[in-house]
Amino acid sequence: MIKPVSPVTRGSTGRRAAVGLAAGVALALGGLAVGSTAAFADSGTIATTLSGAGEIGHETYSFTEGALSGQATFSANGSWSQPAVVSVDWDPDEVRQGRALDPTVELTRPVSGTMSITYQIDASLTLATDPFGDLTIDVHPSITASGACNLLADGSTYSCHLESSDVGVLDPPLIATGFPYLNLKMVSDVTVTSHALDTLRTASTASQDLASGPLSLGEGPQVDPMTIDCRVPVGDQLSYGLGDLASTPGLHVVSSVGIEAGFVSPPIPPTPFGVRIEVYSDTVEVATSDASLDMSGPGGTIGLGAIQANNIPPTLGAVSAPDGTEGTPIQFSTSATGPCAAGATYSWDFGDGSGPGHTATPQHVYADDGVWTGQVVVTDETGLTDTADFTVHVANAAPNVTVVPGAPVTVPWGKPLTLKAQAVDPGAADQSTLTYDWAFGDGDSIDNGGTSATHSWSVIGDPSPTVTVCDKDGACTVKQFTVHVRKHATELSYTGPQAADHSSIAPLTASLVDEFGTPLNGAPVAFAVDGSPVGTAMTDASGRARLDYPVVKLAGAHTVSASYVGNPSKFEASATTGDPFAVSAMASELTYTGGLKGSPNKAVTVSAKLVDALGRPLAGRTVTFVIGSQQVSATTASSGIATAQLKLVQKPGFYPLTVSWAGDAGRYLGDSVTLQFSLNKK
Repeated sequence: MIKPVSPVTRGSTGRRAAVGLAAGVALALGGLAVGSTAAFADSGTIATTLSGAGEIGHETYSFTEGALSGQATFSANGSWSQPAVVSVDWDPDEVRQGRALDPTVELTRPVSGTMSITYQIDASLTLATDPFGDLTIDVHPSITASGACNLLADGSTYSCHLESSDVGVLDPPLIATGFPYLNLKMVSDVTVTSHALDTLRTASTASQDLASGPLSLGEGPQVDPMTIDCRVPVGDQLSYGLGDLASTPGLHVVSSVGIEAGFVSPPIPPTPFGVRIEVYSDTVEVATSDASLDMSGPGGTIGLGAIQANNIPPTLGAVSAPDGTEGTPIQFSTSATGPCAAGATYSWDFGDGSGPGHTATPQHVYADDGVWTGQVVVTDETGLTDTADFTVHVANAAPNVTVVPGAPVTVPWGKPLTLKAQAVDPGAADQSTLTYDWAFGDGDSIDNGGTSATHSWSVIGDPSPTVTVCDKDGACTVKQFTVHVRKHATELSYTGPQAADHSSIAPLTASLVDEFGTPLNGAPVAFAVDGSPVGTAMTDASGRARLDYPVVKLAGAHTVSASYVGNPSKFEASATTGDPFAVSAMASELTYTGGLKGSPNKAVTVSAKLVDALGRPLAGRTVTFVIGSQQVSATTASSGIATAQLKLVQKPGFYPLTVSWAGDAGRYLGDSVTLQFSLNKK
């Protein structure tokens, strides 16, 4: 957009005059400053011309100012052209695998650049002239302001002055008396804000693209960091290319118009020609504009020569080979420097016949102790090598031992226990040389035994057996563990009768064995009835104990149990829970031993004998005798015989004779017998 400048008063002619003109400029600019560097062995150049063009602005407006008034349409277009040369300098010896070539790039300008702004003016102007009246003039000039203007690229701000020649918009001959004339001139003062010159840099060979990326050129030489890949084949031609160059500088344009207007006066004798009478003359700032212009120019390619082979082998730094222990990883490390060392490979010989390591920081496990001498070789990407020797001291390590079953383990006395020693020597070379010495904590031992041992302990306790495992180099590990030797559990079973008569002899028996079914001989077994002790018997060789128990319990349901108190050093106690033991009243038997005849009114002697089912006399029991309607009772003596006198007062005849006793509750059953008694009868 063209921005009109406010009217100003010009005093040179004594008249106020101002012209509002639209003259905006839009430019985009990128420049490279001239610079110089020390020449390398090789150099190349790319010639180019940077140019840009575009419309600046367009505007129509009316004005009245002083003697000049009217309506004008203004448009402006700008163009800029800058011849330039990009020079590239490099060291040909650095065109080599793995080298930092780092060429120096510089932009120079062999001649000055040229900037132009063309103004197209379409105006209808009225010029008030005294005493000739008003002059109306239609003008359509195209005026170009030009000047030298270099395209810089350092970010600085600088000015360029553009100016056109006078253009006779109205140019009547001097004989055209009374005709107006109008001369215009355009002046442009441009303030440029420079920007770097951007391009895309590529470096490539026929087989591959080595490097590409943006590059910004400023004023003076600059180094372009670029390293040649170590994998580029030797002999490939290296090309350095720059793509299109471009910049977009900022422009601030101040446009001014130089105006000279008047008319041709009549001739003044003796000359036959009229004279131009100047009515208005001034240079007026009419507009400002801020814009940008895209500047661009083609790039090019420079050949840098053939890729040469890397000639600097890698150099190994210090090798870290710390002392360690067999079976434990040892961390090795080294590093290499050199142009192509970044992608180098490493091969380690650890001196023990094992496979090589292939990194800069390998770990290695030595299977045996000793002093080992090794070597590491580094090979860079171009096949060049370096070698370093190292020595590492590896110490012996004792074996690691685990005993199975894990301690503490419990075993009954007298029973064999097999123990296994699981031993692993950190040094694999020592594994087959391990020896095993066993000590069982009770005075017994096995020297130079195997990985397992079987042993039994004769007494209870907590011995602490050990196994000592040694390797060929004398490193030993003593593994102590605890064995709990316990008593044997026992099982006691009641095997006797579960029923008996009161006052009988019941053979109470029980069987005692240990947890392995072995009978216990000579062990005391205590019997109890209803929880009360009734006696103790010793087991025989078959583990059987017998107690003859006189049954004193009254008839009814009872229990019988047995218990073993155990042996403090051999056996655990055991007991039965109580088996049923039923007691019954014992049967009894009455036998009549008196007479079966008698006379009236005479006493008769009656007697009977009472015994139990085992024939034992029952003393102190009441026996009742009944003859007919008469009865008499008597108590048995120690012999079991009860005797009584009965005077018979009944009539002669045959009468039943009944002898009975009621029994003893819970002890004996009662009994009775009936016979025939003759009273004075034959």
